[in-house]
Amino acid sequence: MKPFSFLSPILLFVYLHFLFCPNRVVAQALGNQTDHFALIKFKETIYRDPNGALESWNSSIHFCKWHGITCSLMHQRVTKLNLEGYQLHGSISPYVGNLTFLTEFNLMNNSFYGEIPQELGRLLQLEQLLLSNNSLAGEIPTNLTHCSNLKDLYLGGNNLIGKIPNEIGSLKKLQSLAIWKNKLTGGIPSFIGNLSSLTDFSFVYNNLELRRRYSTRNMSPQKLVFTISHHLLSSH
Repeated sequence: MKPFSFLSPILLFVYLHFLFCPNRVVAQALGNQTDHFALIKFKETIYRDPNGALESWNSSIHFCKWHGITCSLMHQRVTKLNLEGYQLHGSISPYVGNLTFLTEFNLMNNSFYGEIPQELGRLLQLEQLLLSNNSLAGEIPTNLTHCSNLKDLYLGGNNLIGKIPNEIGSLKKLQSLAIWKNKLTGGIPSFIGNLSSLTDFSFVYNNLELRRRYSTRNMSPQKLVFTISHHLLSSH
């Protein structure tokens, strides 16, 4: 009877937790399953991992302990996915868009190819999207502008085409925008001068045109850095 009397308060707590907070418990369980499934699908689109960065990504340990993954302590939801510099080859799975607690997504210095999934626009808490130095193609997804908390957008060193989306002007918290060394065309959008938090805008090695002066009245008092050297500019 003693073991039962010792466990009774614990069992009672668990019972009351399920009784009075069933929705929270179910939501957390479903959230964990969603994150786990999204990570598995992400791994499936990577066909080469020369440094074994994803060796720990298996069912023997909880996904929050997988290499490159950081989870929130309270909800055990993925908040950071950082696999920078592991020479990974593959594409970015659209299932990453289901990691709705994600604040940092860092795949810089790898060999990811294909288009940037529009589904990344679902990551409403995302603050850092770091995809520089890969082989990503296609246009910059307009859905990224749904990530209203985005502060750092690094897309340099890829093969992106098309114009800089005007919708990026809605990212009022954006501090760094790096789109250097792509195949972007068109002009530098006028919204650049209205992003008051922007302090770093790097766009060298593209085919962009510089046609007008930009107002700086709304910019941060910090020095705004425009990297223009070796850039192809139009004179008309």
